[in-house]
Amino acid sequence: MKRLTRDELAERLDPLPPSDAFWRRAIETGRASIGVGPEAVAGEGERPTAEPAATGPLATGDIVDVGDRAFVVVGVEETRSGGRRYRIELVDEPA
Repeated sequence: MKRLTRDELAERLDPLPPSDAFWRRAIETGRASIGVGPEAVAGEGERPTAEPAATGPLATGDIVDVGDRAFVVVGVEETRSGGRRYRIELVDEPA
C-alpha cells in the first residue's frame, strides 16, 4: 500500500492525468474509475503480490489524496489491451 498526492499520481499518468472535472465528479459521487493503457503499466515495476493485476501506477489499498479528501483503490481490473482500470472510492471522513 502506498499513499500518493494527486500531483504524484498525475506524474505517473502523464501525459493524460485525471482532470479537475474528473476529481470534482469523483468527489460528488464518492467513486470513480481511472483507466490507464498498457504503456503506464509497463512503466512501473512489478510488485511482490499474489494479485496479478497489482502492477502499474496503483494497486488495491493505495490511497490518493485530493486536497483535503482521500480516495482508496478498491479494485484493479486488467483490460483486454493490457492496461488497468482502477476503481476508487472516497474515504469517509470521521464524524
